Amino acid sequence: MLTVKLPSTLQPGKAIAITFDFTVQVPLQEIVGAIGGDDTSRGPNNLTAGHWYLVLPPYKDGAWDLPEFVPVGDPFTSELADFEVNILAPEGVTIAAGGDEVREGRLWKYSLPKARVFAFAASPYYDVQTMSENGVTYVHYGFPRYKAISEDVMFTAQRAVELFSRLYGPYPYKTLRVVQTDRAQGQEYSGMITIGAVLYRGYTGKGSRHDVIATTVHETSHQWWFNVVGNDQVRTPWLDESFARFSELKFYQTYYPKDVDWWYSNYIEGRRRASGKIDQSIYDYANSARYVEAIYRNGLEFLRAVRDQVGKQTFDDILSDYYAAETYKITTPDAFFDAVARHSDEDLRGVVKAYFASSVVLPCKLSANEPGCRP
Repeated sequence: MLTVKLPSTLQPGKAIAITFDFTVQVPLQEIVGAIGGDDTSRGPNNLTAGHWYLVLPPYKDGAWDLPEFVPVGDPFTSELADFEVNILAPEGVTIAAGGDEVREGRLWKYSLPKARVFAFAASPYYDVQTMSENGVTYVHYGFPRYKAISEDVMFTAQRAVELFSRLYGPYPYKTLRVVQTDRAQGQEYSGMITIGAVLYRGYTGKGSRHDVIATTVHETSHQWWFNVVGNDQVRTPWLDESFARFSELKFYQTYYPKDVDWWYSNYIEGRRRASGKIDQSIYDYANSARYVEAIYRNGLEFLRAVRDQVGKQTFDDILSDYYAAETYKITTPDAFFDAVARHSDEDLRGVVKAYFASSVVLPCKLSANEPGCRP
């Protein structure tokens, strides 16, 4: 944490420019690990710079919000910012980053408005392929040995954007960059997703029964749940990861209905059991495995339980309404339940009790007007 003392009090509505001159020593990929712990790292083929710069934390209730970093989940809460970034790269190195790109030789310029984070990847080996559909340009950056399937990965991202734009709201940028990295997993950033090279292994370019397809869909959905609808990823991580997992399910139900049982068995039942309460902070899970069991798997089960109780079409309407109401905000559990209450009067107390560790003050419509409910 870096504290900057201003020469005078900064009044509301006023601005000040602060310049930092710093160097980042990027660690080797193999010496860092766990979900979220290695999003700025380097491997034999590329460098990934995720959360690599100084970030102004949220200011709420009269104080700066300064959560402790732990290598579980995504230990960040990112408010909106407009990014203008210039990257001077070595000769022969390709840069991949979110936003509108202008290249002048070794200088790569990016403009990324209304974003949660500016990330980039760099490699001398990237093979770059591009496609455009319905006003969005998709760019895939991959290592040459995976060139044969890069179009399939890019096509998956395009289909996901088309689906989620119909279900939730329009994709917020002109470009989506899908970037292969030396990391072992996928990661979401504003206008860009990264997919670990290990996830490409074994995929032949046919069908959907593979980690690279499911991961591409999952990370793409974060452009809606994390980027446009922000959340406190430290204290309420279920508000993006559970919705991203649910979006995966919707993708398979829409495009690969015969593979839904495979997807459910592989990602919800097969690898680890769905267990744990979903409304806890990242500090409440002993390790990444427990975090995944609760937030990704049980979080999906919670959303399915709500959907089953209110009805599928009603739940689709709820998600669209919730997305519109929380666009470019830091959302809360109350905001989600308020959206549910605008479309349903089903009693959700039993569902909430099954999946939440803490008591929740539900809207009166969702709790049979129990004493103390929210109007």
